[in-house]
Amino acid sequence: MPRSRGTERLLHAGLAALYFAVVTPAGLCVRAVRDPLRRAWDGDRASYLDRPAGGLPGGRAAERADG
Repeated sequence: MPRSRGTERLLHAGLAALYFAVVTPAGLCVRAVRDPLRRAWDGDRASYLDRPAGGLPGGRAAERADG
């Protein structure tokens, strides 16, 4: 038996309420506790440039290092 239009609206309203009551506060709490993008200023670092883990593609890492 198909759902009525009112039941669909109630379902969407309930899902929206659940999202804004559970998921949004949880995300805000996580962002308040930690910085996933490491945006905080660190005065001890010499550079904020992160080198690629595998070097440059095509084996050009030695060319870049020399100059």
